[in-house]
Amino acid sequence: MNLRAARETDIPGIRDVANRSLAASYDDVLDAETRQRAVESWYGAEGAAAGTLAEELADGQTVVIVAEDDDEILGFAQAFLAGDTPRVGRIEWLHVRPGRRGEGLASRLLDRIESALADRGADRIEASVIEANEAGRAFYEEHGYDHDHTRQVRIAGDRVAELTLVGDDELSAEGAGSGTERRETGDGETVVIAYDESERGSEGPFHPTYLDDDREEQYGWHCGNCDSLDVSVGSMDEFVCSDCENRRRAMRWDAVYGG
Repeated sequence: MNLRAARETDIPGIRDVANRSLAASYDDVLDAETRQRAVESWYGAEGAAAGTLAEELADGQTVVIVAEDDDEILGFAQAFLAGDTPRVGRIEWLHVRPGRRGEGLASRLLDRIESALADRGADRIEASVIEANEAGRAFYEEHGYDHDHTRQVRIAGDRVAELTLVGDDELSAEGAGSGTERRETGDGETVVIAYDESERGSEGPFHPTYLDDDREEQYGWHCGNCDSLDVSVGSMDEFVCSDCENRRRAMRWDAVYGG
């Protein structure tokens, strides 16, 4: 078993693992077409050029670790770095091929991607799981993560609660701050922009906006590329900024599939 940084030639294997893992985890929740749309938004269509992921592997902000055995991709972890103070390493996906779950691969992938994010200057590391995914939450808690906040996200048109968990190691001690700004919207609403939370966009990060300092009720999203609050959200929680067309792909749902 070998764990290493992903290469462009690994993308077909990564896509295959994501397809199989999502099917095993969400077969009774989401139809095949919805799952396929999500995978294609992240990794391209089957047989297509590598595209976006290939570019991200070279951008210095994206980290992808694969687990392979006899040249077969068995699992992968994907994360990106955003922000300056604090600099956050956000785990986006952690998939293990269904037939190889229960072998400790997820733990090994998590450990390796945490180290890679720390090496690239992360002050803290975050992961998100759907509230109903008790196994996913337990996985991160077993590895020292604590619940930080909850927000509502959309999966195939349904609103569900998503938990953000933060690693408890010393990465979070340096550079942490409130990371917020109050801003008045065009309709006179005062919102709080949470710069210390982020989602990857095509041109820059998106930050959630809230109606209160406790972050209990989300208002919408702020575009970190052009500083706009005019961000629309689609049926699979994909974002697009109306001012600069910065985009976020379909949401990743959970950051862990398989032990």
